[in-house]
Amino acid sequence: MHSIVLHGKGSSPSKVEWLSVPLKRFGTVEVPNFDYDVEQGLEIVLKTDFQLIAGHSRGGTVALLAGARRGVPVIAVSAPTDRLLQLEHLSKFPEDSEQGKLYRYLSSFPREKLLETSPIAHASSLRNILLIHGEGDDVVPIIHSERLCDKVREAGNSCEIVKLNMRHSPPKHLYGEIENVIVNWVNSLCKKGVLSCST
Repeated sequence: MHSIVLHGKGSSPSKVEWLSVPLKRFGTVEVPNFDYDVEQGLEIVLKTDFQLIAGHSRGGTVALLAGARRGVPVIAVSAPTDRLLQLEHLSKFPEDSEQGKLYRYLSSFPREKLLETSPIAHASSLRNILLIHGEGDDVVPIIHSERLCDKVREAGNSCEIVKLNMRHSPPKHLYGEIENVIVNWVNSLCKKGVLSCST
């Protein structure tokens, strides 16, 4: 099985090893340097071949959009799933805060483009997804994962959501728990025949 793992804005492949390492049990994992906006990132990803895609933060948004297009399983951690909702959330923070900088970045895109590149608009095409989100995330509120999961289930597809005691990025003491969640979820898809896994 070949997986792709995408890091978030301003991050790097080494900072998402907690997401890529568990997937290496099942085959090859590609973790590209990924400093692209959502739309351009999606175009790049769709030129490659993968059976599972995962991502953190903005990487999770791209992973969900790519998964909806390809119909493959997705793992998204702390991902903005409704970019208009995210814009509204970020507008409440001071201009010089991290959230304020993200607000300026997001507000440079037309609202129609943000809607079109929101995974929640493509929820009915997401078939098997695992969402991991921190209950204390002040960058991307947990409601993003909760609402998307509800929409995926309403469409008759499979969504598992795991809520953790963390903020936007997982602390080291949660890496083991996240690994167990990912390995168990992928194993369940292997047993169902959704994925062909080599362990």
